[in-house]
Amino acid sequence: MLGFWPSDAVLLLTQAALVCGPRPRLPHAVQRLRGGIWAWVMPVSLGGTIAVLAADPGLAHAYSWVAVIGIPLLAVASIVALLEGRRDGAGMGRPSAWLAGLVIAAALLGYSWGVHSGLAAQAAATALTALSATTLAAYLATVTPAGWLKVGIVTMATLDAILVSAQLLQGPNDTLNAATPGAHLPHLQVVVFGSAVIGYGDVFIAAVLGTVLVADLRLSRTVRPWQGALVVLLCAAAFDALFLVVDVLPATVPVAVALLLLELWVRRSAAGARPVGVVRRCVGSGLGGRVDDETDDDGGGQGGEQQGESWAHGSHLPGASTPHTSQH
Repeated sequence: MLGFWPSDAVLLLTQAALVCGPRPRLPHAVQRLRGGIWAWVMPVSLGGTIAVLAADPGLAHAYSWVAVIGIPLLAVASIVALLEGRRDGAGMGRPSAWLAGLVIAAALLGYSWGVHSGLAAQAAATALTALSATTLAAYLATVTPAGWLKVGIVTMATLDAILVSAQLLQGPNDTLNAATPGAHLPHLQVVVFGSAVIGYGDVFIAAVLGTVLVADLRLSRTVRPWQGALVVLLCAAAFDALFLVVDVLPATVPVAVALLLLELWVRRSAAGARPVGVVRRCVGSGLGGRVDDETDDDGGGQGGEQQGESWAHGSHLPGASTPHTSQH
């Protein structure tokens, strides 16, 4: 079996890559349901799953069946977006692309099912789970303002850290990891590669961060998705150094830390770019008057208009996560 640290590196790269993933969207009619309440799906799915499995571990089998059916179907939409070269979710895709997406998703599922074990089968299952996470995250972003998604990310990571530190997550988590639908079908409710494991929520939260970097006006003007992915990768790699002393870590935490660092970067960049010495004076009178900007010699007038627009259009406020573990 592949050693833990190489296995961990693959999962870190997978999690970071989801920040740059495709962004399929629901039909525009669904946006009538848009509201901040949907952001609570993230922490509630985590806490609710842990509570349910703690009360009745036998329900983990049902979770594994939901995953093996739902995850390939969700993955199709992201595959379609990739086939058509779309990251912004524009359009719903051609019928031929949807047919190809179904074939690819079925092939990945069939391969991971037929081979049963080995890194290639795990890679196929990981691809399905990751693609389904980008679809689910994009759908959540369709009905949730970006500011509330930030709240959901931080809240989910905080709850994850509390549950792990209080050792309330490990028991239900082990039960969920071990559950299989039967007939040698893959257990897609977790992401397993080599000797390392992360939960569905850990890849889902990274995909949600990717949607925030696109949807939030202030972040999108400063941060590119690949930059966000790099920050997530660095934060996760530094965080995973704690595996030298512990066996279980909440892998949602590095994503939340990356979000906070990116927010700080954007705010500092905006403060540094703020123009100085702008004086506004009216020329003419009545309805025919116009407004000119007089600035210092550094040309701050144009920058002032751009910065004012940037602040005027700032963003509105506002599944279950398995901690990153090693298998022995």
